Amino acid sequence: MSFPDLRPQPPLYPQVAEDYARRALELSAAAVRQTERIADVPYGALAEQRLDVYPARAPQPGGSAVLVFFHGGAWTNGYKEWVALLAPPLNAAGITLVAPSYRLAPASKWRDMLDDCSAAIAWVHANIHRHGGDPRRMAVGGHSAGGHLTSLAVLQGEGLRARGMPPAAIVACLPLCAPLDIRYPDAQPGSGEERTHQMILGDRAEAASASPICHVHDAMPFMLLAHARDDLPRIVAGNESMAQALRQRRCAHATLLLDGDHFAPAIAAGDAQSPWTARVIQLLRT
Repeated sequence: MSFPDLRPQPPLYPQVAEDYARRALELSAAAVRQTERIADVPYGALAEQRLDVYPARAPQPGGSAVLVFFHGGAWTNGYKEWVALLAPPLNAAGITLVAPSYRLAPASKWRDMLDDCSAAIAWVHANIHRHGGDPRRMAVGGHSAGGHLTSLAVLQGEGLRARGMPPAAIVACLPLCAPLDIRYPDAQPGSGEERTHQMILGDRAEAASASPICHVHDAMPFMLLAHARDDLPRIVAGNESMAQALRQRRCAHATLLLDGDHFAPAIAAGDAQSPWTARVIQLLRT
C-alpha cells in the first residue's frame, strides 16, 4: 500500500531531509499493511485538520494507552502518513497511535499551527474511547517541528483549556529532536535560525511566546527530552537549556541521547527495540 492522494509539497532542503521523507513514507506504507488504520478523521473543518488512528491490537480493560504524535518537516512540509511507521511496535505493545496533520508555513504561522495541535489533542481526549483508547492515559509528542508545536500546546495550555481539556490530562510530553527554544537572538542571514523566524513568526518579538522553554511551570507533565548525537546545533542547545530549566524547577523529566543525525531517530522509532520507542512503551505501559 502507498499513499497516492498526498498533496504535493515543495522539495525539502537539504537533501538528507528529502531522503528522510522518502524513507519515512516507504516504511510507513509497509507499516500500514501490518496494522489497522482509520484514516482522515476530521478534527476540524479545514482540509488540513485530519488525523489517522491506529488502534492497539489488544487494548487493556478500560482502554489502551494513547500516543498522539505530530510529524515534522520544518513547519513548511510533512505528512501525517510519515508517522505510520510507529504503529506496529506501539500497537503490538497495546498502545493506540494517533497521527494528526496541521496547517503549514508560510501560509500559516505558529499560532495557527498551535491551534491545530491543541484542537487535535483535545479531539483525541474527547473521542479516542470510540477507538478503544483511554483518555486518562494520553501522551503527546512529535518529531522536530511537530515536537516543538506539541510541547508548546502542552506547556502553554491555553488552547487545550479553551476546548475543555485540562493539560494535566496528559501524562507525558515526548518531543523528539525538537527545537524547544527558538528565540535565536544572533540569527545570521541565510541561517536555519533566520529561516525559522521568517517562516513561522509574524514578528521576531513573538519568538519567546513561541518557545516551549518560556512556558515551563511546576504543574507540567513528565517530559522525555530526546535528541541525536549529530543533531542540528540549535536542537542540541535548546534541549540542553530545557533540561536545565526543568532541573532548576524540579520538574519530572528524563533525557535520551540517540545515535545518528536529526532524522535518524524518527526512522529508528519504527523499531520496538530502539531506545526511544522502548522508553515510550515502558512509560505508557506502567
